[in-house]
Amino acid sequence: MVLYKVYSQEHRIRYLTYPCSSAIIFQTCCLFLTFLPPLFTGYFTSGFYYKELTYTEQPTVTFLQKYDLIIDSLSALRFCSSDSRLNNHFSSSLVPCTLTSFMPRYSNDGQVIDQENITLNVIFPSAISSSVLNLWLLFQYQLNRFPLINMETLGLIQLNVPSSLSANTAVTVYGQLSFHQREPLVSYKNYSSIQGPIIDYGSYSIVPSFDNLLDNYTNRTYFTTFDQQYVQWASIPSTDNSTVYLLTIKVAVNIPLQIYRYVPSFWTEFRWAWIQYFTGLLPFFYVANKAKEFVFSNGIVRTVVGKSP
Repeated sequence: MVLYKVYSQEHRIRYLTYPCSSAIIFQTCCLFLTFLPPLFTGYFTSGFYYKELTYTEQPTVTFLQKYDLIIDSLSALRFCSSDSRLNNHFSSSLVPCTLTSFMPRYSNDGQVIDQENITLNVIFPSAISSSVLNLWLLFQYQLNRFPLINMETLGLIQLNVPSSLSANTAVTVYGQLSFHQREPLVSYKNYSSIQGPIIDYGSYSIVPSFDNLLDNYTNRTYFTTFDQQYVQWASIPSTDNSTVYLLTIKVAVNIPLQIYRYVPSFWTEFRWAWIQYFTGLLPFFYVANKAKEFVFSNGIVRTVVGKSP
């Protein structure tokens, strides 16, 4: 019967055996115990295939010059907006307002930080007190790295107006625009335009409720929120005796680096899988070789030893 080589040692000593023998069974078990455990170890420790990774990017955020201001009190509702349709709908509560904005860029420890500065001047015919102020600011939000994403987002500012204010009042609000995601981005998918505008008149027969708009927005897969970090109210001395009340709202929106969750592409998973597999394979390969050397050199399994000259 033909003999087959099952193991060689130092390229001079060869161990031969028959096809159906304990040496063949032992060699087969060594092969399985060498190459399969690194695969299972990497897979069950959630490191072999990356289902989700993270990366950092500074988004490109542009203020769209769109806003909605709602001041609700026990006595009256005050409203102003950049949208003419909403102004017509709330014409009985409409107050005049002017908007200015600019975006400086400055560096902090080597990181370029974007900050959108928005100023809204609102004129009231009477004083406001014990009111809730809601300011909706609309931005265009873009990511330009792994997934390309471009969408309209919202920054909602909610303030409680103090009970005692002078005729001219200013409020300064500092915060940052934070990105939220219900599921990771897909790196190989192009989100060039998703989710549509915040207020889509095409889906409403009349002007929609702001509560419904906010509920629909926060139920999106990807959305932003304005996280307030500092609020200061101040009374500005009046230079005349007019009965006009002026409210100046200054908002500084910081846009720092943010962390995003994403699903890596197939080749990224494949590359990391092989790196982790070979890293785990080395110790198993070393132990298996030592075990085979011990078994064959001590004759624990029956073989025919052949020596090369």
